[in-house]
Amino acid sequence: MQVNHDRKIKNYWKLASVCKTNDDKINFYDLYPDAFELDSNQREELARAMSYFQKEWEIDPYEYQEKHGDYPAEFKIYAFENVILRGTAYSKFSGLYD
Repeated sequence: MQVNHDRKIKNYWKLASVCKTNDDKINFYDLYPDAFELDSNQREELARAMSYFQKEWEIDPYEYQEKHGDYPAEFKIYAFENVILRGTAYSKFSGLYD
């Protein structure tokens, strides 16, 4: 249902809007992983973030996750900044809690 979807996005945006430090962004990623994949656009954005991160850092986030049980902190920060802060799903709420 669209209302619940929009409400989830708005609630996640409210939580994300107070994340200022890298530790905040990492914690957000750890606490709310589904915030990065609420719709197909986000899944595509997250896949692009994975691909970009792999090229730039020369680390495959999936392989890293398999070995270490978690994604690299740098990837979580990158994903937060590109999927949440600059992503399409949150764009209509981006001015609400700044």
